Parts: sequence; structure tokens; C-alpha cells
Amino acid sequence: MPSPFPGMDPYLEQNTFWRGFHHLLADEIVVQLNQLMSERYYADLEVHTVMEEIGISTTHGYPDVGVVERQPQAAPYGTALAAPAAPLKREVIIPGESKLRSVRILTVENHRLVTSIEILSPINKREPQLRKYRRKRSNIIQAAVHLVEIDLLRGGTRPGVELHEPSLDTDYVLLVNRVSSGFTRASEIWPVALNEPLPLLPIPLLPPDADVILNLGTALVKIYERSRYALRIDYSQAIPPPALINRCSF
Repeated sequence: MPSPFPGMDPYLEQNTFWRGFHHLLADEIVVQLNQLMSERYYADLEVHTVMEEIGISTTHGYPDVGVVERQPQAAPYGTALAAPAAPLKREVIIPGESKLRSVRILTVENHRLVTSIEILSPINKREPQLRKYRRKRSNIIQAAVHLVEIDLLRGGTRPGVELHEPSLDTDYVLLVNRVSSGFTRASEIWPVALNEPLPLLPIPLLPPDADVILNLGTALVKIYERSRYALRIDYSQAIPPPALINRCSF
């Protein structure tokens, strides 16, 4: 059974599904691009491991470190003396890891990085990792590397300044920023509403080669079917936060 949504399924933004979906989407993009590109190029995964910070707890986050405070209980009257209890007892959850995946297009001849495809995760869209991702983004744009940004999360802060001035009233954003010979680089932006299919996305390569066209809609359909999300998602529950934009109705 297909997803009831024509494009991105917002239920996949939940913690329960996001990490697996993010992994599968990166894999599917690699497979699709390697079938489309000439033998001059290859697509590969880049996996970056980060540790979550203490005290982070958001709708789309993965809190890995937390503290729970408990008051010690007094011993019953008349019982034998035991070792004195500490005035406080706090449980510490062992820190976990988040694996961020991006897709890189490189040349076969000398493994030159041509295009970086960044699939944003919740951790990219909040501090302190937001600041680190913005630094990575800036380094890509300053280099002779194309940037493709896929943001299929409604929550968090969008990293690009070009997405805030003026701000975009949209659910999802796809962006392509091409290498330029001038002093500025322009971002091609596709705002996508929840009730719209995902558009075909051009993936730039080296001149004189033409763009290859990434079909994100097809990728989502394949992932949804292969991973049996129709059986796993409870659509009787409300769409997970953040709140829907008023123009969308389901």
C-alpha cells in the first residue's frame, strides 16, 4: 500500500522512523545516481559520527544524555543501621552516537569531489551541530564543489541564510548551489508543501557534462514499500509536530 501523502510522509520525521529512513534515502540516492551517471563519475556515501549534547530534548532530536533526579527514601524506624545514603541519586544515560550521512559524487580518474549532497537530519538543524554544519556548508560553497541540500524535516532551523532573507513559508526545501566562476554563488530553491509531490532535482556535474536528474519521488516510493512503512505507521494518530502550515489540509 502506498503512502497517503504525494511526496514526503511527515510520519517518517518521527524519532521512531527517521534514522532508518535517513540511512535508506542516502543509499537509494547512491544507487540511482550510479545508474544515471557516465563512467566518468561515481557516487558514494560519507558517514560522519557525532555525539549528542547534554540537555537536548526536542520533538525531532535524539537525546542521548540525560539526568533524572530522585530523592532517597528514608529507612523504616527501628531497622538496623546501614551505610548512609547520599542526599541525592541521579541516573546518567550513557551517551549515544548519531550517524550523519551525505552522498558524494567524485571523478573515477582522480577521486575529485564534484558534488556534495547533504541530507539534513534533526541534529543539523539545532545547536551546537547547526553551527558546525553551517561551517561545513560554507567550506563547500567556497570550494569548487557543487552543493545539493535535501531538507525533508519541517522542524528546526534551516541552515542557509538565503532561506531566511526573506523566510520561506514552506514545509520542505530542496536546494542546488552550483560552482560559479564569479564572486557569488546562487542557490536554486524548490519549496515543497506537504500536499505536493517532490520535484525532479538536477544534480550538477563537471562541464561540459549535463545535469543528471534525481527522482526523489521514486526513491521515496521504493523505500516506503521495501521497508513496509504502511504496516508500521499508525495513521490514526495526529501528524507529528511541528504544527502544519495552515494552507495544508489532510
